[in-house]
Amino acid sequence: MDSIFNHVQREIVIHTTPDRVWKALTDPQERNQWETRHCEIDLKVGGQVALDYGWGVSYVGTIEELIPYRKLTLKGEDQELTIWAIEPHTEGTLVHIEYTGSWSNEREYMMMDNMAFGTYRFMRNMKSVLETDQDIRSTFWSSWIGMNHYTYRREGIEGVKVIEVFAHTPADGVIEEGDIISRAAGQVIRSYDELEDKVTSMQPGQQIVIEFVRHGEPSSATLTVLPYGQRNVVEA
Repeated sequence: MDSIFNHVQREIVIHTTPDRVWKALTDPQERNQWETRHCEIDLKVGGQVALDYGWGVSYVGTIEELIPYRKLTLKGEDQELTIWAIEPHTEGTLVHIEYTGSWSNEREYMMMDNMAFGTYRFMRNMKSVLETDQDIRSTFWSSWIGMNHYTYRREGIEGVKVIEVFAHTPADGVIEEGDIISRAAGQVIRSYDELEDKVTSMQPGQQIVIEFVRHGEPSSATLTVLPYGQRNVVEA
């Protein structure tokens, strides 16, 4: 693999005003309604932003650029940028986020895809909270099959490439590193987001048919999803 990605972006249209979106993004109590479990925001250039998402995930950054109701740029401890942009849209407000970085190998591609997917889910929750007052975080990350992967498009093949399988999970002993997953539950899979959205939104105990290519040959397997992060009990 020789591709180097320097940024990743996501955007969403929310049926509300830019002022309302800005408040949801910059007011700590408002932000806790759709993204964080706890956050602190010192809203000025040079001010610190500390975000606690739960699940042991957190972020600390410094405000690099601040244009009220339009743009908020943060620099993380790793010196990479998170850039939020807000602009009026015919249907309300366009919310755009961009991360800068340097992702140049399979594990880094996976981390990039994972970050973008998680961010877009929170953006969807912002939309839900602002439009319907419904926090849908409880529907996120319900289940998993136990593997890491990234969006794969090479040599006429589209799907996701598996780079790691976790022991004592549904994928263990069935899916292998290097497999290219092309369909899940009958749905064509073209990206990390499509597979993760399908699997993690399922209820634990449900079954899913995974279709994949291994060493150029098509194959399939039926897996029973587990609660997210859990593993099968191993008998002594």
